[in-house]
Amino acid sequence: MRQVFPITPMDTLQRTPHTQQLLLIGGGHSHLAVIKQLGMRPIAGLQVTVISKDVHTPYSGMVPGMIAGHYTHDDAHIDLRKLCEVSGIRLIHDQVTGIDPDQQLVFCQQRPAMAYNWLSINTGSQPALNRIAGAEQAGIAVKPIAAFIDHWQYLLTQCSSDPKPRTIAIVGGGAASVEVALACQYQAHKQLGSEAELVRFSLFSGSAQLLPSHNRRVQSYISSMLAHRGIDVYLDHSVHSTTAVEGRQQLHFSTGSSTLVDDVIWAVSAGSPQWPRQGGLDCDDKGFISVNRYLQSTSHSTIFAAGDVAHFSPRPLAKSGVYAVRAGAYLAENLRAAVNGENLKPYKPQKTFLSLLMTGDKQAIASKAGFSISGKWVWRWKDLIDRSFMDKFRIAQRTNNDDHNDYHNDQKTGDNSAQDLMRCGGCGAKIGNSILSRVLAKLQVVENPDIEMGLNSPDDAAVINPPQGKQWLQTVDYFRAFIDDPYLLGRIATNHCLSDIYAMGGEPHSALALATVPYSSEDQIESSLLQLMSGAVDSLNEQHTSLIGGHSSEGAELGFGLSVNGTIDAGRLLTKNNLRHGQQLILTKPLGTGTLFAANMRGQAQGNWIDNALEHMLISNRNAATIIHQYGATACTDITGFGLLGHLLEMLNATPDCSATISIDNLPILTGAEATASAGWLSSLQAENRRAEQQLQNIDAFKQHPYFQLLFDPQTAGGLLAALPDNQVDACLDELRHSDCTQARIIGSISVSNSDSRVILQ
Repeated sequence: MRQVFPITPMDTLQRTPHTQQLLLIGGGHSHLAVIKQLGMRPIAGLQVTVISKDVHTPYSGMVPGMIAGHYTHDDAHIDLRKLCEVSGIRLIHDQVTGIDPDQQLVFCQQRPAMAYNWLSINTGSQPALNRIAGAEQAGIAVKPIAAFIDHWQYLLTQCSSDPKPRTIAIVGGGAASVEVALACQYQAHKQLGSEAELVRFSLFSGSAQLLPSHNRRVQSYISSMLAHRGIDVYLDHSVHSTTAVEGRQQLHFSTGSSTLVDDVIWAVSAGSPQWPRQGGLDCDDKGFISVNRYLQSTSHSTIFAAGDVAHFSPRPLAKSGVYAVRAGAYLAENLRAAVNGENLKPYKPQKTFLSLLMTGDKQAIASKAGFSISGKWVWRWKDLIDRSFMDKFRIAQRTNNDDHNDYHNDQKTGDNSAQDLMRCGGCGAKIGNSILSRVLAKLQVVENPDIEMGLNSPDDAAVINPPQGKQWLQTVDYFRAFIDDPYLLGRIATNHCLSDIYAMGGEPHSALALATVPYSSEDQIESSLLQLMSGAVDSLNEQHTSLIGGHSSEGAELGFGLSVNGTIDAGRLLTKNNLRHGQQLILTKPLGTGTLFAANMRGQAQGNWIDNALEHMLISNRNAATIIHQYGATACTDITGFGLLGHLLEMLNATPDCSATISIDNLPILTGAEATASAGWLSSLQAENRRAEQQLQNIDAFKQHPYFQLLFDPQTAGGLLAALPDNQVDACLDELRHSDCTQARIIGSISVSNSDSRVILQ
């Protein structure tokens, strides 16, 4: 039976106000242990946030097997989003670009700087391509693995569709290069058959021997296997540059010689990101973060690092996942100790370790010190070890009220514990003026000449001069957070709120914000509010809408909404009550956000499903509204809380002589939504929305359809449902798909009503 670790879903964790922020940069092997430990035993008052450019973190031990085709993507990756969700830990999907350790700020690619009290870095390493001129523009590095796999599959496709002699170079002489070379050769022969003989693999090592860190028996065994598998090996061939020559790559060696190849796989020595050194952290001569025996930065005591990105100053360690895995438990305990003001525990890396090299063909070689052994049984042994490691991070929801829920009883939070803070209601719950002023000063709000008084001249109310000849539209929406990322919440909620204006054919003009930030210390409130409002303002500015004021308060949980003003030319209003017989119905976005995030709250949704849903939610309905208006839409609404059927019925009830036919097989559905809905992971609003099923004429024939539940699924930042003339719908659909509505579909038609049931499924 597979062993999984039980942890409490986020919404059942103790809602203690946060007084400290721990940022974890990267989802490497060491941080997996930190997430697990802090998920099982959280620290009261500590907000833990992971910042990672990947939401699926690969396990290095299984990557060669995945290249060879022995493992699937899911076998070899840990779903970081799911792991963080059920651990009660915030995940920020972003790329770190810099750090200011003096101000304790981390800079990201897509959002404002994030403040921290404690910081840990475990980003792993990348092949140091910057040391080889032209390498970054040629071929592919073995890391990040997702990009490599895509490139490798492309190469195999090219070899299959256009069989001809090719040479693929693998540059590097360590374990990674050898494993990748053997895995690629095996998969090429398996997938290409006889045509694989046309593909030549050449391995170029800068050293005088392969695998210099392994014993001679391993070196001899691997050399013989490479020769047996037809992989050419060139020792003392250090690549210093590469240039493009008529669609091929010319590798230039330090010896003065060169060779032409068709593609390059870079598996050279590890390189570090530049931002730690640029930020002022102590680093070694290669840029790796210097840490002491506690895995603590030698220059900044609030920063820790482990794995390949770290240089262990007591003694140099090989860039091996073995050390990162072992360091994880020490890192978790030392972060806990640092937060609680306790003594740190020294990390004691092993002097020697068992090395397991895969040879691509379900064989492996094990070695330690001067000992080595090989064979198929070693592969099976390695496979068992690797799967056991992965099983440590498989998710099981805890359903009983066990002792882990009592963690807060023995946690140290200091004399000014957030647990002891009294939080007022009424106007006493407002966020303080000093915090608000600092946040507003950092926002770059788009200006509008119609606004006489707004954030530029704060008063008790904004003053707007309505544009002449325009009708004034107003709407309001607000909801509690469905994702633990204030910046993304601000962006998505803004898109959601502005959709009502677009659905009526109008243009958003200005908005008032309604923001609730969880009870926390002053600096944590400021950080959360800045992220939230920055997300909102970024979306507002993109849609030429001015923020003119609002209200912010503390509360039990994160929430956000907007009161939006919009304008429209008189006579151009697009309403729900103007359906016409013979029209076609277009839906501009796929369905499924309700069920996906219901599943996500319980750790039952895959991270890539959630990321895909977020991508669609981040798409404004602005372009869609413009396009459907151009093609003669007469009625429109946005699909939100009532679900597709509920909002369609609003349109039909406003046009009593009309019925709708819906082609259920043609509904656009978000990836994973069918699976989560079928598993019973449904929104809390689903039951209320299901009451609309009485308006379905032929419900019994479709109750078992996999999309049936999605008719009632409440949507956040959903698409537009529009009725268009039959002779315009194809051209409209084509233009929608060439804009940002790639999954827009014709889902049904409007006809004369002839029964009490308003909707027919087909």
